[in-house]
Amino acid sequence: MKRLMTCLALSAFATLLGGVSAPVAYAQSDRENSTFTLTEPLEVGQFTLQPGTYLLRVLMLQSDRNVIQVTDVDQSKVFATVIATPHPIRAREVLPSTRYVYYPAVPGQNKALRTWYARDTSNGQDIVYPRKRALELAVAAKEPVIAIPDEVKEAEYQSVPLAVVTPAREVKPYQAPMVEPVPEPAPAAVAEARPHAKMPRTASSVPLSAALGLLSLGAALGLRRLASPAA
Repeated sequence: MKRLMTCLALSAFATLLGGVSAPVAYAQSDRENSTFTLTEPLEVGQFTLQPGTYLLRVLMLQSDRNVIQVTDVDQSKVFATVIATPHPIRAREVLPSTRYVYYPAVPGQNKALRTWYARDTSNGQDIVYPRKRALELAVAAKEPVIAIPDEVKEAEYQSVPLAVVTPAREVKPYQAPMVEPVPEPAPAAVAEARPHAKMPRTASSVPLSAALGLLSLGAALGLRRLASPAA
């Protein structure tokens, strides 16, 4: 009995250690993924991807941020895991194909990914950059860039505060934009088969009979005049 209790205690302790050291668990979005091929180095968050073919996919985190994971095509190797924030587009404006938007190229620096729009989705994903690099991108693009503190670890992605750096090198708190849900399409109306109803009679046939009678009388008088000899 004592030996059994010792084994159970060791097993529980091992399970506890495994839970502490386990990586962050994400819920994957099956809709938001795409493959792309690079012919030159590309910055994605704090990582630089070399030329090759990659798979991007969204891992759900919380309402004001997601995680973008970059792997090889068969998802056997992870090259980058970065934070992204939702980039809303107009309601009902669902993009039929994948699109990538980059920050303006700067001589001597690698191209940097700004926003990724997955196909058939109602919002894009703005890539979040470390603050030092975000300041450089904001100045070059002349637009705000969402940033996180430098040297942030993946285990801190869920709680790290997000900020917005401006072209004037100001740092402001980040506020998540309102993402309008895409309404579900209305079900097609199906006409119900019904027997043809008789139209109500809205007028009497008496005026029509009177008109036909007058026409017949006029025709008879005309024929009689033609038949009578000339005076």
